[in-house]
Amino acid sequence: MTRIQSDYNRLIQILNFRLPPIFKKLGLIGAGAFLLVVFFYKIGGSNTPIVKDVFRSLILLFLLMASLSKDKFEDEFNNHIRFQSYVIAFVFTAIYAISIPLISIAIDFVITGITGDGRVSFYEISAFEVLFMLMGFQILFFESLKRFGRA
Repeated sequence: MTRIQSDYNRLIQILNFRLPPIFKKLGLIGAGAFLLVVFFYKIGGSNTPIVKDVFRSLILLFLLMASLSKDKFEDEFNNHIRFQSYVIAFVFTAIYAISIPLISIAIDFVITGITGDGRVSFYEISAFEVLFMLMGFQILFFESLKRFGRA
């Protein structure tokens, strides 16, 4: 086997890596639970950055588990729509990450034009926000495409 074939086979192995189906439920339940924990943590008035970062990282870990898990019945159709959902999620997240700061600046210009203080602030998107949107969109689009394709 040549080096190119070996590299290609290794890449296919990586692309086809999936966790067992139980991880989808575990991932979604865990992410939802930690979202509630973060929500009540904020409502409780706490704002410790290290705690928020740990909870956010756990949310992303659980979403990744759900995203990488197999379905009970895995076939070529599922692989195809899984790859489609990753592409669609990437495009939607890129549009989101580009447009939100631009919309924020436009609204800031309108507001500062009205109030007259002359300062315009720039909305920065965090890495958590981008990764959360990316994995959330991927799971949403995968499940939607799976249901529409089998109907």
